[in-house]
Amino acid sequence: MPTSPKVTARRRRVAAPGEPPTLARFLLDQLYEAGVDTIFGIPGDFILQLSRVIEEDPRHRFLTLSHEPGVGFAASGAARGEQGLGVACVTYGAGALNMVNPIAAAYAEKTPVLVLTGGPGQDERSHGILLHHQVKSFDSQRRVFEEVTQYQAVLDDAETAADQIRYAIDVCRLFSRPVYLEVPRDMVGTEVRVGRARVLSVPSRPDATTEAAEEIVGMLSAARSPVLVVGVEVHRQRLAGRIVELAERLNIPVVTTFMARGAFPDDHPQYAGTYLGPASPPGVRQLVEESDCLLLLGVLLSDTNMGVRLSAIDPRRMVLAVSRCVEIGYHRYQDIPLDSLVGELLVAAEGPARECPHQWAGRPSFERAGVEPAAGSVRVAAMVAELNRFFSEQGEMPLVTDTGDCLFCSHELDTQLVLSSAYYATMGFGVPAAMGFEATGGERPLVLVGDGGFQMTGWELVNAPQWRVAPIVVVMNNGSWEMLQSFMPSGYNELVDGRYAELARLWGFRGWYTPTAEDFRRALAEAHGHDGPCLIEVPLARGDISRTLATFTRSVGTTPPPPE
Repeated sequence: MPTSPKVTARRRRVAAPGEPPTLARFLLDQLYEAGVDTIFGIPGDFILQLSRVIEEDPRHRFLTLSHEPGVGFAASGAARGEQGLGVACVTYGAGALNMVNPIAAAYAEKTPVLVLTGGPGQDERSHGILLHHQVKSFDSQRRVFEEVTQYQAVLDDAETAADQIRYAIDVCRLFSRPVYLEVPRDMVGTEVRVGRARVLSVPSRPDATTEAAEEIVGMLSAARSPVLVVGVEVHRQRLAGRIVELAERLNIPVVTTFMARGAFPDDHPQYAGTYLGPASPPGVRQLVEESDCLLLLGVLLSDTNMGVRLSAIDPRRMVLAVSRCVEIGYHRYQDIPLDSLVGELLVAAEGPARECPHQWAGRPSFERAGVEPAAGSVRVAAMVAELNRFFSEQGEMPLVTDTGDCLFCSHELDTQLVLSSAYYATMGFGVPAAMGFEATGGERPLVLVGDGGFQMTGWELVNAPQWRVAPIVVVMNNGSWEMLQSFMPSGYNELVDGRYAELARLWGFRGWYTPTAEDFRRALAEAHGHDGPCLIEVPLARGDISRTLATFTRSVGTTPPPPE
């Protein structure tokens, strides 16, 4: 685990209250000042007192879900949107341990989520008997979360609780990773001591940052075919505007990783597309893999994120800046914040724009349906083409995808902002993350989810009307875990038919069953005009997968090409 940052005496702009506040009140004050107005959760006996305080606070909404994994994914969706910090509030043991997977995903994919969990009080801990929801020891839960959070604290001391709350929020935002706060239920109404507000101080090396920037710009200037690869940290740290400025100053082509769709404007003339190894759009793979100088900013080097093609990139011609570290070839600069490096790169690249001795292909085209929909039963390719036609006619929408072929379909969809679990690749992300995103940002998303992912967390859609959110959910129903089937065919990949459109209507909102491309086109138009949550079920044939998934799996020798 990374070492914890130090606290310095420099004040931050948070006013201390005049009288000692209760722990719960101080916690909500700090969250509100951090930009949080929505908390996602499920009440339970160890968190009931805190839940009531949240409910009675006019500054916050407490939005409840049906199962704790949905709580974690909804908080992640909020964190990736306008709120910038997600908060998940659940009970001790049975609640918090149910939420480990979405918090693990948030840690892996650098998403700032604050886990608020209840806990036994001091008196209960001293009885010497097992307490319900307890696993092995009272501290077992915190130790589990040590593996998937950046910082953990049990707020059991009125003298230190306020400092721990401030510290947790700052660590969560600074490192863009989850943190864990356990609130014993007898501490909720306890007055806490509030000292002088301080800020974090993390190790940084300004001289090394300047030196690294100058070395990088020198490498780019000497290269024949440099490429800028934009990664997820650019999105998480809200650096997109400065990256555009840097790209224009360097005058080099730009690609994004699978995780970073939307971190660079897709209509910018220097944008070439999304790199996904052998599944990249035409020209993008060659642009990246034949480059003699790759500048990767905020990129997580993972198999899914880079298309299972890490061996295709020579580390000697690569500059990687991620997780406060810069690697240039085989040597490394430590303690280099990405925002500081970008600032120094802008300084080092001042002057006339570099001459670009080559041309790049430019942004790839996307398949769009024609005037007449494709005939016959709907196919994955026709569904993608109809979605691109829909975006071109009605305007782009944020796209939230689950894991499966729906994730690979997103690679072929012409919309700017895409939220997914492209690295950790957990199923169940799509629907609750979309709800959290819309609840905190107000922008209506379109959700693409397979029937397997929907059976995990899609039922959270029943909560959408009371949240007043209205996602358009497209369920790709092929009766199987089709992505797994493409890797290794087996009977255990088959799923029961959920009859999702009928369920949507039973739940009280619009549902469409669309066996043809014409039906799908009509349903999209009607859903766009409807102001409530919508579900469109698209029945697909077994073995019908996207071109991107077919290329991806074929690159590792597991599947034949899709039928024409």
